[in-house]
Amino acid sequence: MILSRYLNREVFTSTLAILGVLFAIFISQRIVKYLAQAASGDISGTMVWQMVLLYSPVLLGFLLPLAFFLGCLLAFSRLYVDSEMAVLRSVGVSERKLISLLMPIAVVVALIGGAVALWLAPVANETTYQIRDEHASKLELSMLEPGRFQIFQEGEGVVYADSSDSSSHLGNFFLAELPAENSPYTRIISAKSAERYYDEELDKNFLQLNDGLVYELDADKNVRKITEFEHYYARLEAERSIVSRRKISATPTMELLTTADGASWGELHWRLAVPLSVPFLLFLAIPLSRVRPREGKFAKMLPALMVYIVYIILIVVFRKWVEAEKIPGWLGFIPIYIVMGLLASRLLYAHGRANTKNTGSPSTKGDDA
Repeated sequence: MILSRYLNREVFTSTLAILGVLFAIFISQRIVKYLAQAASGDISGTMVWQMVLLYSPVLLGFLLPLAFFLGCLLAFSRLYVDSEMAVLRSVGVSERKLISLLMPIAVVVALIGGAVALWLAPVANETTYQIRDEHASKLELSMLEPGRFQIFQEGEGVVYADSSDSSSHLGNFFLAELPAENSPYTRIISAKSAERYYDEELDKNFLQLNDGLVYELDADKNVRKITEFEHYYARLEAERSIVSRRKISATPTMELLTTADGASWGELHWRLAVPLSVPFLLFLAIPLSRVRPREGKFAKMLPALMVYIVYIILIVVFRKWVEAEKIPGWLGFIPIYIVMGLLASRLLYAHGRANTKNTGSPSTKGDDA
């Protein structure tokens, strides 16, 4: 029990330190990107920190397996450098025993990574899209300059307003809606005022025109109908493209299971890779961390990182194959896990034989003397 707490504390401390460093590096890059977008007017200043906060769980889910892998490598390498691992071997702590002692921290990391990847990250992504859509709809209305005719709704309309009380309220508003596939008539709308309106039931933003008339023209530009209204609603550009701008990363995990197409299978396996990677990385870290006392605890870091990079490349390649339906969706990353398991087993076996030989050699030499 004491040994288990000691080993788990060493791995946890190293993992937490590495996760903090990696998180600071990547989040600072994201902050710079958001600040650049704010400076160019793409997002508001208040959105910067909201989006940084929402991006944090997405980043943590990506970095957690790597931080755990490097944390195990550093912790085990230090034990080798300080000859503590030799002491553990001398009292009968084998690779299998070492894995069982470290399984608590691996389970905790896997559960945290799974919760972040399967639930928290999709929620954060969806909230980010909602914030961007809200800002985009406000931005479109605020960009309408009074006294000028301007293109509206991706070229499907022309607007004009005499005055503006604020960024969300326009006076003496004019809107011309050009013919479309669903409506062959031209609509000319005149209203006393216009403002942005949010429909809670539909969860969409509209341009609300107040107290005006709708003139409907046929193909020959003759007025075929005049309608008086108290409120008239037109969808904002941001709302028209809301579906196309959504990424699959914002889709809830249970919805991915029900959809079950190539893209959904690929995203599902990508999320499951976070918790499932943790035990394989633990199995690999034990043999890859073996160093001689004079080599230093960072001696095997580069080979271990190369193994991790190859692992990530394989996941990316298999994800593209699943999305393109070149391999069955249910199969996913299972071949990668099989290869990782075989590699870890081979390395653990070779590591165990090397340790057995090293621990046995002193007694053999003593007998010969």
